[in-house]
Amino acid sequence: MFREVIGEWFTRPLPRYVPREVEYVLGDFALAVVGPRRAGKTYFLFQIADELVKGGAPRESVVYVNFEDVRLAGVRPEHFGSFVKTVVELAKPHGDVIYLLLDEVQNVPMWGRWVRTLLDSGRFRVALAGSSSQLDARAVSTELRGRYISRVMFPFSFREFLKARGAAPAHLYAPTARGTLLALLREYVEWGGFPELVARPELRGELVRVYRDTVVLRDVVERHRISPAPVFEVFLSLVEEGFGRYFSISAAHRYLRGLGYRVSKKTLAAYLRYLEEAYYVLSAHKLGGAREVHQQPRKIYPVDPAYFNLRKRLDIGVRMEAVVAAELARRGLPLRYWRGEGHEVDFVVPGDPPTLIQVTYVSAPDEVDRREVKALERAKTVFTGARAVVVTWDYEEERGGVAYIPLWKWLFTAQMG
Repeated sequence: MFREVIGEWFTRPLPRYVPREVEYVLGDFALAVVGPRRAGKTYFLFQIADELVKGGAPRESVVYVNFEDVRLAGVRPEHFGSFVKTVVELAKPHGDVIYLLLDEVQNVPMWGRWVRTLLDSGRFRVALAGSSSQLDARAVSTELRGRYISRVMFPFSFREFLKARGAAPAHLYAPTARGTLLALLREYVEWGGFPELVARPELRGELVRVYRDTVVLRDVVERHRISPAPVFEVFLSLVEEGFGRYFSISAAHRYLRGLGYRVSKKTLAAYLRYLEEAYYVLSAHKLGGAREVHQQPRKIYPVDPAYFNLRKRLDIGVRMEAVVAAELARRGLPLRYWRGEGHEVDFVVPGDPPTLIQVTYVSAPDEVDRREVKALERAKTVFTGARAVVVTWDYEEERGGVAYIPLWKWLFTAQMG
């Protein structure tokens, strides 16, 4: 069964892909690609294959296997020897190394033992990806027992979105191209970066609901055996209606009790954690002080702004905030907000110094809400030496100790402002 699948891989051209700006290394540890459904994990494996070949590795030293292939449906642990034998027979090592790219690897029972044995041989470099319902960060950690590094594959960043649309970011810096840039930014803020939604805009309204339903059913309800489902469905509605707002488990508990549902706060907290683990939502926790982190109330954001369209929420300022939250998560930064003495700051980014970020839909200085700036000024007395940033729609200036940066420029840069 392996011979046909591997032989077919060697004879077909590598699929076209939009290059993802994700750094990775293939070495003594497995590379585990995790993240939301439909974010492009499989195509990232194709990108790795292409970059290996362009870097000098023989095409036959790079082996991609999709264990969701119907021809491999009966693979069991005892087939490991046959798999390795076939790979070694058909592949042409790069030096002494064969690169294995294993997709939907969770379909193989005891797959973690397979991968650990491959790594122990010293002959293989392994990258793997799979369904988020069974191959999340916790599953990878359990199966590989420290023998891995992980990369979270989010939907397209704005830079990647522009590449997918055939618009080079560098060309859009020119003032004459600003209108085009802002039109593309508005599309990104409204419909996000799921690759298929970008490629098939005529289907995106339908696809985003399919994505949501699949995540909820496969990655949450089925995986965690949630019952009774009606309680979870009402809770999910509260979460989705609260995208970009403060969300309290206690308030949700009171609401559900008022409807006659008997459910504990512990269960509701577990539901929210499941949604986070399925990469459906991102949670920002409250900072009461420079180091004081509170679990409640959180601010809940969708992992991609496309999910706002489930509830037809068109508030572009809230969507901008969600885009910033997703970008911070993409950069591996914790999501934190600050509230104190009647003031609030959308994001506090750790660092030396930390960065305070407000997000607002303005395009001119006279549109800036004074309360946004006052909150930054107050927060700077709590976070000593902090840099203050206001992410705007299209207004740029540095004044009064605050940097005003357009969203498109903030998304282009690799640093916090």
